[in-house]
Amino acid sequence: MEPNEEQVLEVPNHLDSLSLVRQTVRSFLGNDLPSDITGKLVFCVDEVVTNIIEHGFPNQTQSLIQIKMKKISKQVEFIITDSGIPFDPNKKKSDTWKHLYEAGLDGGFGIRSVKKIMTIEYKRLVAESLNELRLSYVRNEP
Repeated sequence: MEPNEEQVLEVPNHLDSLSLVRQTVRSFLGNDLPSDITGKLVFCVDEVVTNIIEHGFPNQTQSLIQIKMKKISKQVEFIITDSGIPFDPNKKKSDTWKHLYEAGLDGGFGIRSVKKIMTIEYKRLVAESLNELRLSYVRNEP
C-alpha cells in the first residue's frame, strides 16, 4: 500500500451519485488489498453514503457529501463529511442479526455490517454544522 496517499471526492446527495462513489473508492484502493477486502470496504462506504442520502436530508435539500480517502501505512481511512441531520452510529445500539431478521426490521443491517468490518468514529463539527464520520480499516496481512 502506498503510504500517505490521499484523494477527495465530492458528490451531490443523490442516489445517482452512488455508482461514482463505488467506482472511485475501488479505483483508489487499486490492487493494494485482497479483492474480498476491497469489496467489503467499497460496500461500507456505499452503505454510509446511502444512509446519509436517504436519512440525512428528509426535506431533500441539495447538498454535497465529501469523501476523503487516505492510505497511511497499513491503514485505510474514509472521512465522510455531510451537512445532513446529525447521527452518531456508535450511539445506536446494534441489534443482533437474529433480532433484525426476526423483527422484520427495515433497517439496521447495513450499519451493523459496517461496524463489523471497520472502526467508526463520529464527530459533529458544530461551528461548520457538519457531520464527520471516519471509517478506518487496518490491514492485518503483511
